[in-house]
Amino acid sequence: MPGIDSLSPTTLIMATAIMMLGAAIQSAVGIGLALAAAPLLTLLEPRFVPGPMLCASIVLALATAWRERTAIAQDQLNTSLLGLVIGTGIGASALTIITPDILPKVFGVFVLIAVAISVSGFSLQPTLLALVLGGTASGIMGTMIGIHGPAIALVYQNVAPARARATLGAFFTVGYLITVLALVWIGVFGSTDLALSVILTPGVLLGWAIGPKLTPFLDPRRTRASILTLSALTACANLLK
Repeated sequence: MPGIDSLSPTTLIMATAIMMLGAAIQSAVGIGLALAAAPLLTLLEPRFVPGPMLCASIVLALATAWRERTAIAQDQLNTSLLGLVIGTGIGASALTIITPDILPKVFGVFVLIAVAISVSGFSLQPTLLALVLGGTASGIMGTMIGIHGPAIALVYQNVAPARARATLGAFFTVGYLITVLALVWIGVFGSTDLALSVILTPGVLLGWAIGPKLTPFLDPRRTRASILTLSALTACANLLK
């Protein structure tokens, strides 16, 4: 695998900008980092996804969870994490049998599934079964394409916003970490991937810092629609590669 010295300055700048944009939008309206960044990063440089992007994003998920930690629904979190572990194992196993030449196609299909879930309007109550199934689906998609959010978000659409943000922030923190460890375990996250994570981290920190300043200027519904449209278009571009 080529090292990071094979990346051009333009690629590095664009990757930082993509992560900054995704992190800023997520900090401002609560969604955006993975759905916006993963498809764009895959088009730019496939090695950025899923491991390096998720590793760099841990700090943002942790900051979200810590800010509203008193609102975390601990019992629901524990149940969803059970599903997450199961799903991460399934996703990691699938990655070991998927050949690199078809991975962009698999990525594109899963992103379109994530978009379809997000626009379906379907929602669940956070019951035991829903939390386990949502966590499992989240683990599979997060490990394979770096997008944990849509599946588990279905379970929290009718939950009070503060509790949903805090609990999902904690879920994503654990999810990103478990996914990275699983990728290390199966041998697809190494020193080069860690270096790529370091490259992406400044963009996350910049986005986290400027996100709150964007809040008054962003309409959550239109921003969400724009992100989903962008994700769908870039997923189609991956399918056509």
